[in-house]
Amino acid sequence: MWHTLDTVRKLDTGEWCTDVQVPAESSWFSGHFPGDPILPAIAQLGMTCEAVCQAMGAGFKVAGFSRIKFKKIVRPGDCLKITVLPKKDLPGRYAFRISAGDDIACTGTIALERRSDPVDPGRV
Repeated sequence: MWHTLDTVRKLDTGEWCTDVQVPAESSWFSGHFPGDPILPAIAQLGMTCEAVCQAMGAGFKVAGFSRIKFKKIVRPGDCLKITVLPKKDLPGRYAFRISAGDDIACTGTIALERRSDPVDPGRV
């Protein structure tokens, strides 16, 4: 696995959160960019997708992302935290943020929908 995602836990605030570690030797850093490695945006969205689907269960899939803002470059060795909050006024929509230490690296909204196909346990 190219990253380690801790168990998603629900907080008293109604938010879900998880800690993520991306090893410095992850293949994501090898080509992005030689001599100045950063974690690509698609990897950050993939981790968010995994965290939200873990919190909601295998009966859901990602329907889309919106309002994505990348605010900080994520470097090898950064300790990341993904926090997700259901949008009360928009069922199936969740606001998320990825923090790197005390800084916000990425924010946005993720939309989920119920799966209509049989769920393969190895696929989120």
